[in-house]
Amino acid sequence: MLQSETFVFVDGHVHIYGCYEAGQVFDGAWSNISTAAARLGVARNFQAVLILTESAGDKAFDSLSEGSAVAGWQISRTGEPGALSLQRGDDARLLLLAGRQLVSAEKLEISAYFVTKELADGAPLDNVLQQVARAGGLAILPWGVGKWLGKRGQDVKRVLSQHQLPLLVSDNGGRPWFWPTPRLFRTAERLGVPVLAGTDSLPKASEQQKAGGYGFVMKGALSQESPGQDMKNRLLALERSPMQYGRREGIWPFFRNQISMQARRAR
Repeated sequence: MLQSETFVFVDGHVHIYGCYEAGQVFDGAWSNISTAAARLGVARNFQAVLILTESAGDKAFDSLSEGSAVAGWQISRTGEPGALSLQRGDDARLLLLAGRQLVSAEKLEISAYFVTKELADGAPLDNVLQQVARAGGLAILPWGVGKWLGKRGQDVKRVLSQHQLPLLVSDNGGRPWFWPTPRLFRTAERLGVPVLAGTDSLPKASEQQKAGGYGFVMKGALSQESPGQDMKNRLLALERSPMQYGRREGIWPFFRNQISMQARRAR
């Protein structure tokens, strides 16, 4: 990559759960993204972007918007209500974009990028996609363990094939590196639907510094005044999947996390 170009490193699936400390999330994200930028040879010319995917009841973005600082990070508002600029004393910088995460009646997850208001869970998939579009957002279907199999997999394939509303799909850092590429990713790319990427950390304090560890890269600095709209326009204009960066889960952490999540659901 050329040092004269600016590259945008985007984690497209970020959570700030109640068991997390926001400052720890941002510290980890900066460390992970700056490390990835250095590996790609663009350590001096990059932007670090986190797109939140907040579930029902989560209000981290609203809380951050009401403050001026959190754990060493200064918070500045941009020209958009759904975008915040964060800066640390050592000149570390992050851009935080609002977004929600919904669960359809089919138990499929949908990331609603650029949506600031909370949307209701539980509607059929097609209705959820329409709901996101009406809210001015961009719908992303994130891969999840076992969630794209059987009938639900057919539902995903159907909406990708119809492609009536803007729609993308996303890989996540929890998918083990040794697993083959999901068939529906290949289907999406064949249909002209780009595949994005994000960490999708779990609601455990031990995962609060994983943000920024897995995502995608785009060329050209985002607008300072309207970064969310700029990002949305770029994603809508994609003709192919952007380059991904970072590493997905290893075998033992993957199985450990699956056991932990099953135990959490049982409780």
